[in-house]
Amino acid sequence: MQFFSRYSFVWSFDKKQEAAYNEFVRPSNLLSLRLVTFITLFGMSVFLIIDYFRDVDFSVVLFSRIVVLTIASALMVFTFKKPMSANFIPWGIVVVAFINFGASLVTATYAMMPPYYMTNLLFLIWVLVIAVSGLNLRHGLALNFILLLVFVWYSQTVNRNPFYFSQYPHLFVCFIYFLIVNFVLEYRRRNNFLQFQELANQKKAVEELNQQKNKIISILSHDVASPLNSLAMLLQLESKGRINIEELRPFLEQVGSQLKNVTGLLFGLVRWSRSQMEGFVSDKKSFDITSHLENHIKLFQPVVQEKSVRLKLEAEPALRIYADEEMVRIVIRSLISNAVKFANRETEVRVESFINADDRVVIRISNEGTPFPEDLREKLFTYQMPSSEGTGSERGTGLGLAMAAFFVRFNGGEIFLESTPADKLTKFRVELPSESGEINQTERVVSNLSR
Repeated sequence: MQFFSRYSFVWSFDKKQEAAYNEFVRPSNLLSLRLVTFITLFGMSVFLIIDYFRDVDFSVVLFSRIVVLTIASALMVFTFKKPMSANFIPWGIVVVAFINFGASLVTATYAMMPPYYMTNLLFLIWVLVIAVSGLNLRHGLALNFILLLVFVWYSQTVNRNPFYFSQYPHLFVCFIYFLIVNFVLEYRRRNNFLQFQELANQKKAVEELNQQKNKIISILSHDVASPLNSLAMLLQLESKGRINIEELRPFLEQVGSQLKNVTGLLFGLVRWSRSQMEGFVSDKKSFDITSHLENHIKLFQPVVQEKSVRLKLEAEPALRIYADEEMVRIVIRSLISNAVKFANRETEVRVESFINADDRVVIRISNEGTPFPEDLREKLFTYQMPSSEGTGSERGTGLGLAMAAFFVRFNGGEIFLESTPADKLTKFRVELPSESGEINQTERVVSNLSR
C-alpha cells in the first residue's frame, strides 16, 4: 500500500493540478499526435505498394488503405489549422489507433492477409501508444487493453486461426512489459512537471521578494527621508536666524504630522518583517475593536480636515474580537488611510463595524472617489500592486493593502473589495473572529467626528 500511495500521482493528480499538467504537456503531445499521424500516413502508403505484390484481394486492401489515409490526412491538416485543446489530443491518438487496427481487421478477414500481419500491427500500435503518442498511463493502459480484448474476441469468434492462439502468451507478456514501460515514462513526465512547478513557484517567490525589497527601499528613500529632510532644513534655517519661532511653528506641526505617519509606517513594516520570519508567534487576545476605530477616527482628523473630507464612524459598542491587536491596528490604519487618500473632496469616508450571522466581526470602510481599475483587481492584495497617487496627489507605496491582507489572513480573517468599477462607492470589507458571548447587542452608536 505504501508503494501505491507514494506513486499515486503517476495515475493522476488532483483535478486542478491534473489540468495544469495536461496544459504543460500539451505542446509535446500535439507534436506526438502529428508524429503518430505521419507514421500512419507513411506506413499505409508503403504497405499499399507492398500489398499490391502480395497474393491478397487488393481491392479490399486498397479500400481500407484509402479510408485510413483519408482520415489520417484530415486529422493532420486539422492539427495545423485549429488550436488543439489538451483534451482533444488523446482522442486524436485513439482515432489513429482504431482506424489502423480496424483496417487490419478488415484486411485480415476479407483480403486474406497473412495471419502475422494483425499481431505485428497490434504490437506496433502498442509501441506507438506507449513510446510516441504521449498518452498518460491510464489512457494508454485503457487503449491497449481494449485493443487486446478486440483481438482476443476476433480470434475466438470471427477468425479462429491457430496462429492467433499461439500468439496469446507472447501478446500477454508484451502487454505487461509495455505497462511497466508506460509507468516509468509517465513517472518521468509527471516528475518533470512537479520539478517545473517547484522552479516556477521559487521564481515567483523570488520576484515577489524583489518587489517587496524595491518597495521598502522606495519607502525608506522617500516616505521616511522626506520629513526628516524637511525637519533638518527647518532646524538649519532656525539656527541661522533666517526664520523666527512664529514662522517655524506651522511648519513644525506639518512635519510632526508627517513624522507620526512615518512612525506608524515603520512600525507596520517592522511588524510585517517579523511576521515573515520562521518561528514568529502572534500575540492574539480579546480586545475592544470599537475603541480602536474611534481612536483612528481622531488620529486622521488633521488629514481629513485638510482635504475637506468627512470621516464617519458607525459601530456597535464594545465589539470585541480575538486577534493580534497590533496587526489589527495596522490593518485599520492602512484601510482608513487608503480610503481618505482616494476620496474626492467634500465627500464622506464611512467606517462601519458590526457582527454578522456567522458570528464574525465585520469592518467595512467605504469612500466616494477613484475606483480601482478592473486590470488591477487581481493584484489588489498582492505585492505586485503598483503605487499610485491619491485624489490630492498623495504619494503611496503599494504595500499598504498587501500588508493589511496578510495580517487579516494571519489572524484567521478575510478581506474583500465589495464594489465594482461602475460603483460610485469603493467598499473594503474585513471579517475577523469575534469573542463569542461578550458582544453587547445594543443599538448602534453613530459618531461623526468630522463635523
